[in-house]
Amino acid sequence: MTHGKPPAQPNLSLKDGLSCLQALVAHRDPIGTRELADLLGLEPTRVNRLLKTLAYLGLAEQDDHRKYRPGPAIHVLAASSLFGSGLLRSAVGPLESLLEYGHIVAMGVLWRDQTCYLYYADPSRPEDIAAHGLGHSQTFPAASSGIGLTLLAQTSPESIRELYGPGRSPASSLANEEPPVLEGPGGFLDKLESVRRDGYSLVSFPSNPNRQTLAVPVGKHPYAAIGLSGSIDEAEKQRLLPALLNTAKLIDSSTSH
Repeated sequence: MTHGKPPAQPNLSLKDGLSCLQALVAHRDPIGTRELADLLGLEPTRVNRLLKTLAYLGLAEQDDHRKYRPGPAIHVLAASSLFGSGLLRSAVGPLESLLEYGHIVAMGVLWRDQTCYLYYADPSRPEDIAAHGLGHSQTFPAASSGIGLTLLAQTSPESIRELYGPGRSPASSLANEEPPVLEGPGGFLDKLESVRRDGYSLVSFPSNPNRQTLAVPVGKHPYAAIGLSGSIDEAEKQRLLPALLNTAKLIDSSTSH
């Protein structure tokens, strides 16, 4: 999966403005101008101008403490983009059918080095599925995510080196995670090659080695990935993998028509 080569003369104001907007949406609490500037590695005066512009457009707003949070227009943008893409509308039905396996069901996309979950449902909490099935409150480092690894595996080694290598933009890792070791036997590039070859990823949660995520890509040129999370041993993997692959085909077929 790749976003292509950068243009010869990229619009830095647009790039930095979108970085500010994404960080604002991903941050749990309202955030001040200087704190956001430090997070993104940008000049505070530049961030201040960008935030004022976003506020003028309704994409940001200030609270009583003069800190910034997402504005009402962000909900319009989110709803319009989800409706326009058709992905979520096509995916909800097939994804709900996976709940019968008793594992958490998720679908996500890749943004820089973060996984953004469009769908996340836990069958052990059926009363919450309607409320929480659509989306997840925060992004998650892609290098530690089954869905993220599945999508990163579709990216060229050159793009991975640019994303995680020396000199990477501070904005590329909003969670301040340490970048993975790329080269050498057992390095991150080898791991991604294995995922690409197998056609799926199976990874344990960093905080809970007894919980795994099994994930597969969606689309011939993957634009999303879906996964099941829980206690997944080899036998369970063999049971779940055909269902995941079939669901991915159903979503792609519905999205393409």
